[in-house]
Formats: sequence, structure tokens, C-alpha cells
Amino acid sequence: MRAEATGPHAEPAGHPTRATIAVAILALVAALATRVSAEPIEATIRAKLAPGLPEGLGVARVYLPADLAGLDLDPARVAIGLPRQLRAGRASIKLTVRGRHTVWVPVAVAALTDVAIAQRELAPGDVIGDADFAIERRATADATAAAPNALAGAQVTTAIAAGAPIGARSVALAPPLSRGTQIEIDVRRGAVHVRGTGTLELAARPGEPATARLTATRIVVHGTLVAPATLLVGDWP
Repeated sequence: MRAEATGPHAEPAGHPTRATIAVAILALVAALATRVSAEPIEATIRAKLAPGLPEGLGVARVYLPADLAGLDLDPARVAIGLPRQLRAGRASIKLTVRGRHTVWVPVAVAALTDVAIAQRELAPGDVIGDADFAIERRATADATAAAPNALAGAQVTTAIAAGAPIGARSVALAPPLSRGTQIEIDVRRGAVHVRGTGTLELAARPGEPATARLTATRIVVHGTLVAPATLLVGDWP
């Protein structure tokens, strides 16, 4: 017959011992520590590539193999070998993950440009408003990114994920405003800032260069038309 422990410090039968609980707690703490230090491997690669990029260039895309794409790792486990010179176009980097074999990973390097980034999921049929996108300085592998100034009022034709660049093929731009349309005109020349009204001299779509005649002075000015109907003239960021 098996002897049962008795006394005030005996563990109840069928319950985990203090030692078992301690081991479980230590394992949980270790797992949480690993999770805190981990980050997506693509983010780690981008961060390690950044110091070696020439000014004005960025990483547009990292073509990770499927077995690595979903990993979250401690950046200290990831090492990369760079080519002699990074330039716009495709390059291959040597990627070593501790505990795994070394692979060569293609990356796309491109010029940094102003890109419209979706701030929420956009479904086909949605009309894009000013709050639906933000302009960020990014490198993009999509050569047909939509012009940010033309997006307000455009209709979504293909689903766009939140945080993704908005491509020109994913939207149908708003129709151009016809000649003679009354618009707001915002003129900035150094410290001078004048607002007024005018009419378009030629049809133009938001995001495009446009010409208008000021109502008050009849002077013709040139600038960029933005949605819904404002001509920006002069020194703009």
C-alpha cells in the first residue's frame, strides 16, 4: 500500500505540487520575455538594411520565403550580409537566422516618394475621404501608386487593406471639373497668404496642374487643383 503524505504541509492528492507550479511560472515568464523581445523578421531586416542605404532610397519590399515570412524573432538572432553597394532595383542579401540555415533573400530598393496609405480597410464602392488616407514618405515597389492629391473623392474598385499603399489601379478617380467651374484659390508667396475665388480656365481633375482666373482681379494663376475644388498656388510643402 502506498504511503500518503500527511501533516500541515502535505499537498492535497490530485493537485499540482509547489514545484510543478514554480516550473510553470518560470516557463511562462521565459515565454513572455521572448515575446517582448521578438518582432517580425521583415521589420528586423528593414532596420538592419537602413544604415547601408544611400540617401533618398528605401526598402520597398522584402521577398521572404514562406517558412520565414510569419516568424517573430529576437533581432539578435538575425544577421544579414549586404552587397558591396545598394542601389535602386533588386538586390540579394545573405540572411542568417540562428538555428536555421542561411538563405539569400531578394529585396527591392526604390526612391522614397510621397505615398497615400490607407488608414482603414477600404472596400470596393467606398468613396475615399480625407480621413481615409495619410501621406507618408516611403519606398514602394508599385510603380503605379495613386497620386495622393487626386484621391479625395475617388471610388475604390479593388479592396485595400488598412496600412497598405493605395495603387492607381485600385481606385477610379473623380471626374474632372469642367472649364468655368467656380473654385477656391489659395495663394502663398513667402509671407503673403491670400484666399479668394475664381473659375477654371481649362477642365482639370483634383491632383492635376490647373489654371484659373481670379474673380476679383481677373489675373490668371497656375497651381495644383485639390479636392473638392481648391487651387493651391505658390509655396506649398
